[in-house]
Amino acid sequence: MEDFWIMAQSTATQAPVVRPAGTITALNADEFRAALQEQLADGAKDLTIDLSDVDLIDSRGLAVFVVCHQTLLARGGTLTVLGADANLKGLFRVIRLDEHFRVLD
Repeated sequence: MEDFWIMAQSTATQAPVVRPAGTITALNADEFRAALQEQLADGAKDLTIDLSDVDLIDSRGLAVFVVCHQTLLARGGTLTVLGADANLKGLFRVIRLDEHFRVLD
């Protein structure tokens, strides 16, 4: 099993940041989803996912991003993804997720 961990931080003035590491695949997508839902349950309107330490996302992992985006959109909020390497940015671009939420450097 791949090493996988998640760090989340929130401040009163900034959107929460969730920073997973390793790979986001079917093996740990539920854990990733739970970390995001914890932030959403706290009432977050905006959320940032920092992918600086992620090297692979499969279709189950991508589905978590879509559900999170839809939840935030319903609240009038936004999802921002940052720190993705060139391969992950390309993945978001090819499947056009970058047209639905922000993918930043």
